[in-house]
Amino acid sequence: MVITGVPVDPDREEARRLLEDELRDPSYQLHESLVVRAWRWVNDHLPALDLPARLPSWTAWVVLGGVLLIALAVVLFAARDRWRRRGPDGRGPGGVLDEAGTSATDYRRRAQQAMTAGDHRAALLDAYRAVAAGAVERALLDPRPGRTAHEVAVSLAPVLPEEADALARAADRFDAVRYGGAATGAEGARRMLELDRRVAA
Repeated sequence: MVITGVPVDPDREEARRLLEDELRDPSYQLHESLVVRAWRWVNDHLPALDLPARLPSWTAWVVLGGVLLIALAVVLFAARDRWRRRGPDGRGPGGVLDEAGTSATDYRRRAQQAMTAGDHRAALLDAYRAVAAGAVERALLDPRPGRTAHEVAVSLAPVLPEEADALARAADRFDAVRYGGAATGAEGARRMLELDRRVAA
């Protein structure tokens, strides 16, 4: 078989043309990452936004940044309950009553022991858990796993209207200490223990 389309000894111009044809092959092209392609697309389309001529050119970037921040805020807002239902280490259920089979009495005992030992964080958390567990035991709340501190407070408010404000503040404090890493002192833990005593009465 004789190949006639490609000269065996191409001249300078023919060699250049053959090389250019070869280098146009897609296998020689650089592959851009998805981020680079997205950035290029934004750059190509952003100037096309119809903004009045008297506005500075960077206004379109500010508008785009604002839209992205709003989208991020919506996503974080939508995910907040899911985050609250996970433990502080992110590995499992994180509701108020996340320990199966622990009674209100057990939580109260642990809260008192923690208070005596000076562990005010544990005392506050277990005292609020005693409130929730006691409400479940007295059938004021249905036994539902993963219930958040705020869900406990909102559910108990109609049943215990005189404690509604205290329950809401206690739920905020529980979340701040458990999820936000806020510090608490003896007074905060004592108030939570007193709330448990009032609700249990």
